[in-house]
Amino acid sequence: MARVPHLNLHPRRNSIRDHTTTAVAPAAPLSPAEPRLAYLDNLKAFLIAGIIAAHAMMGYSTFGSWTYQDIQEATLSEVTETIFVVAAVSLGALFLMGLFFLLSGLMAQDSLDRRGPGRFARERLLRLGIPFAVYTLVIWPVLEWALLEPYFPRGSYWAWFTDDDPYLDNGPMWFVGVLLLFSLVLAARRRSRPPAPADDEPLQARWLVPVALAVGMLTFLVRIALPADSNQPLNSHLWAWPEYIALFGLGVVAARRGWLRPVPREISRPAGIATLVCVVLLAAMVLSTDPLGLEMEDWAGGFGLPAFLAAMLEGMIVVAAPVWVLSFAQRHLNRTGPIRGAMARGSYAAFMLQGPVLIGLALAFRHTSLPGDLKAVLVASLGIALSFALAYPLVAKTPLRRVL
Repeated sequence: MARVPHLNLHPRRNSIRDHTTTAVAPAAPLSPAEPRLAYLDNLKAFLIAGIIAAHAMMGYSTFGSWTYQDIQEATLSEVTETIFVVAAVSLGALFLMGLFFLLSGLMAQDSLDRRGPGRFARERLLRLGIPFAVYTLVIWPVLEWALLEPYFPRGSYWAWFTDDDPYLDNGPMWFVGVLLLFSLVLAARRRSRPPAPADDEPLQARWLVPVALAVGMLTFLVRIALPADSNQPLNSHLWAWPEYIALFGLGVVAARRGWLRPVPREISRPAGIATLVCVVLLAAMVLSTDPLGLEMEDWAGGFGLPAFLAAMLEGMIVVAAPVWVLSFAQRHLNRTGPIRGAMARGSYAAFMLQGPVLIGLALAFRHTSLPGDLKAVLVASLGIALSFALAYPLVAKTPLRRVL
């Protein structure tokens, strides 16, 4: 089977091997004073649990980028690897980050309306800026140094910190840095230009089509110079910014106009159909790589027809799929309860804790004779449970609750 290309999945490393994490992170949590919507909380916790599981599986896979891959002692079976790759691409790679930016835009606009630009910016610097700086400058480089130095000696922690690709690697926290930048730009715009009265006209499905086409075209143009999964400082993922800006902006506008609360059926149905059709077409393109004599990199960027087709289909998916999934969550993820509430409240901290937790679990099973498939399942399930179990006390009983 042709290997699935890394379209909009993970930054690639040129040192040693690929051991940067998935470009995925949670939207900043709502503060305790803000009203909570059960479906947003549940969706956020569910997605973060999926991210943790995917990183655990990736540690035993040849697909994607996760630190433990550099020293993996066991691998997934061919069947499990194929299932994992298909699930990772179809369920996550093509729209997951767009969904997070859509949710972030919705919540950012609500918070900005309540707090005003000055207080909003200070709150974002506290809750996004501090964790981002600590993770980038301390947690992630220390974790990589401790894990990889015995196998790939560079001599010192400082060497790992300064000689890295991308520069200032921060693992999964790149999203938080990008979201911080977008949030500060939003606050600055509000301060310089107060918003006009919101238009009451409801969202039309046809309005999303030019947005998707524009995202696809801009993505193609950006990836002529910056192919998918190429490295930029701070893992900034510039090659995917057209979709991130579009989805964050859609969330901001939708929050002001009440477009997606709830998502109208007239929007969700065509969005779902468009998602399924485009995913099937993109999968067919990928599977045709070898028969057409192409390389996987041909889909990821450059000035060519494969890159153009991939970018245009991706543009359709990253706009339609998040709206579809949000609609599903509004209809089916509205239940509340103590466990769901604790997971939602601790989801941001769980995301930050996943790196040390998953690496620790993988090392604990390292010298056992268990097959790779079983190790991956154990690390994934225990990783989710431990990450959330350790996260909740941090946000409920320590001063870190102001940040996390």
